[in-house]
Amino acid sequence: MRLWMLGSGSKGNAVLVESGDTRVLVDAGFSARRLAERLTAIGIAPASVQALLLTHEHSDHVSAVQRAVKRWKWPVHATEGTLRGAGELLEGASTHVIARGVPFTVGDLRIEPFGTSHDAADPVGFVATSVCSGARTAVVTDLGCVTDEVRTAVQRVDVLVLESNHDEGLLESGPYPWHLKRRVGGKHGHLSNRAAGELSMHCLHKGLKQIVLAHLSETNNSPAVAHESMQRVLRRTRYKGELAVAPQHGVVGPFGDGGGPGGQLTLF
Repeated sequence: MRLWMLGSGSKGNAVLVESGDTRVLVDAGFSARRLAERLTAIGIAPASVQALLLTHEHSDHVSAVQRAVKRWKWPVHATEGTLRGAGELLEGASTHVIARGVPFTVGDLRIEPFGTSHDAADPVGFVATSVCSGARTAVVTDLGCVTDEVRTAVQRVDVLVLESNHDEGLLESGPYPWHLKRRVGGKHGHLSNRAAGELSMHCLHKGLKQIVLAHLSETNNSPAVAHESMQRVLRRTRYKGELAVAPQHGVVGPFGDGGGPGGQLTLF
């Protein structure tokens, strides 16, 4: 199993997961043209993607859906709430209703949706397991707090893509108006660096090979701050894997199957 981050942050999100000949895309928050550029840069034909999995309906996760689905005929898998929220973006698409806690299969991948705490209709994260190899990857972003459901879902994964959206001090002292600070830092907002560190501690086991920090705020965080915050946590453990930060404006990967931290392509 391999994973690429095609870009992550408030301006767009997309994650490619591959196992054997099976490829799925988690979210499509860029233009169809930009998605095509980034997929092509890593040698992936967009038409070879077999399914689009949506975490929720916010624009930085669905903005390419309408054109991408029309162009490449991707089947869309999403909760009923997300499908309603995406509305006309899914007109003419082949849609499949999924539910938290109910696994489904796409090719060699067994996908397990789990609920997240975010201000969307019915948001989820995903754990993808290779039926052939047993390798497991979790994608968990856009959550204001870590619930027992999340903790249980992301146990014993090999690759963990984890939101590390903001530094609490930077958010508090930053330029956002009070209502937006309250939203970002609330239980249905985004995960802080501190909370990401706490969840990573809960996930540590000898098989965890890679942690990828995702959905960083460009205003209330930085790659260096997020990386150092997580490193402080990991230094107190026996973690021997890799730590990477996903950029907003580039592709990073592949992660998994011994691929290490991967390389980065900058594609503005």
